[in-house]
Amino acid sequence: MDQDKAQEKGQKTGQEKGVEEGQEKKYRIVVINPGSTSTKVGVFVNQKKIFVERLYHDSSEMARFETIQSQLGYRTLLVERTCQQNEVILDKVDAFVGCGGGMLSCKSGVYQINEKLIYDCETAAAGVHHPAMLAAQICRRLVNKYGGRGFTVDPPDTDEFQDLARISGLKGIYRESRVHCLNQKAVAREYCQEKGLDYHDCNLIVVHMGGGISVTAHRKGEMVDSNDVLAGDGPMTPTRAGSIPTTKILKLAFSGNYTYDQLEERLTRKGGLIDQLGTDDAVEIERRITKEDDRYAALIFDAMIYQVAKQIGACAMVLKGKVDAILITGGMSRSDYIVERLKDYAGWLAPVWVKPGEMEMEALAAGAYRALRGEEEILTYTGVPVFKGFHSRRYKI
Repeated sequence: MDQDKAQEKGQKTGQEKGVEEGQEKKYRIVVINPGSTSTKVGVFVNQKKIFVERLYHDSSEMARFETIQSQLGYRTLLVERTCQQNEVILDKVDAFVGCGGGMLSCKSGVYQINEKLIYDCETAAAGVHHPAMLAAQICRRLVNKYGGRGFTVDPPDTDEFQDLARISGLKGIYRESRVHCLNQKAVAREYCQEKGLDYHDCNLIVVHMGGGISVTAHRKGEMVDSNDVLAGDGPMTPTRAGSIPTTKILKLAFSGNYTYDQLEERLTRKGGLIDQLGTDDAVEIERRITKEDDRYAALIFDAMIYQVAKQIGACAMVLKGKVDAILITGGMSRSDYIVERLKDYAGWLAPVWVKPGEMEMEALAAGAYRALRGEEEILTYTGVPVFKGFHSRRYKI
């Protein structure tokens, strides 16, 4: 059967699967989020979490796969087994939803998984090879096998930049939108819901602090500027070197001490706290600072916080000082050490609101739920980038 026809059949099946209870249908939603060392699998009924499991992958086991794409069958089987072990009847699932990855730049929202989306994920059309590109493919396999609908929500390739944010000092080289979109949008929506505000009426600065750090200006519901978290722009992070003067990078590149891959790894996966302190564990670093009076650890850790604060200040300028709130989220937002110092730097700009940890699984489920209920338009992925350069736009170059 043609896959798009199978998807259409799955849609009809999924629409019929919601179980009536009172005035509200109950939708069963499976959430899939592959990472470098693990795969998260969760089941939700409407927006209520039934379970979330993180399946860790042994490095020796993963070494047998030559490429990320070749892991597809292995990870799909793990998702199926985890659901079955938790007594989830897969042919009664209404939607399978996965994180985005591999797509070309697109607007934010809920996307139905179609053939073009699958092709771009298979080929890593965005140029970034990451296990997240398997999520939509796993969803499609499960939809074809069990029925239901397949979605992805607020992919990391979301691009809502204003034109001013795209410009660099080299003609034809543009700054790109690479942000923790899924978690940032979810946190922004939760804050606005709690405060009785409309996200599309607010100016917010959202700070996601995990292995990567993205600091983003949200203006009236759009992420109009941010640092490029994948390309190494912005503050240093637990694993990334952050922005470094260009000529210093050139000297490293032409020193003869690195291949391209080795230097990229040092800058984007083994830089930051790992390079400076030998660990990316914020808890361990705080212990060194508070228990061992490690002054160098304090200098480096405080420098990272300082750099994040400077990025917050930059976003405040983008919003012309009209900032309704600063929202701090991600794994490192659990640290009082970090949060209190950020408040000391930036608390005068706007109220600071903290949402510890990540909401990615919840955000994916919530997006699928809104789509199933007809509360949000379901978008069609075309593979046509949001931004293709200024030559085809209103500027004459």
